[in-house]
Amino acid sequence: MPKIIDHDKRKQEILKRAFVIFAQKGYQDTNLSYIADRCGISRPTLYLYFKDKEEIFYYAVKQMTEGMFRDYKDLFTDDGQSEMIKLKFICRDIIEKCYRKRDFFSCLADFLFQMKRQGKDYSRDIEKRTVGLIYLFSKLIRQGIQKGEFRKVPAKETAYQLFSLIEAFAFQIAMIEKFEPEGAVEVTISYLDSLSVACV
Repeated sequence: MPKIIDHDKRKQEILKRAFVIFAQKGYQDTNLSYIADRCGISRPTLYLYFKDKEEIFYYAVKQMTEGMFRDYKDLFTDDGQSEMIKLKFICRDIIEKCYRKRDFFSCLADFLFQMKRQGKDYSRDIEKRTVGLIYLFSKLIRQGIQKGEFRKVPAKETAYQLFSLIEAFAFQIAMIEKFEPEGAVEVTISYLDSLSVACV
């Protein structure tokens, strides 16, 4: 009887291993043969799931970002904490996760620069991956204003500013060898504190 293969499970396993390989070797130095070997499959089998290295990397990034942001959705329904505490938790968590995965973020920055040189622009794809986070920030700020926690600031614009701050730190994590995550967290917390009605 032929062995039944769960293709979705295998695809996820390939992505999980590829994520580690890209983080260790970088995008440029990773090839399909190495990925296939580390996954315990042949290169032709790998082609059944992905057409090339670029596609594997794209889906690895997609999987990582979806996993990062999925956990925060539960905060919408948590009435036991203030909106300020929720925002501080999310920002700290993102910075710390980025720092723990800094090798992969360096690889991501390298990938984006290489694709840009080849005339491929992934900015829209990145925007799709992050729009949910901006929406979450905006909603929490709006709720904080309604509850009297935050000053009356434009929620959408403030959410974009907060996201830009986090994005800048993610880029620094990718590029600066001696990045200090606690300093980034402190700056972000200070920014959030400046939105509080207590700062008026």
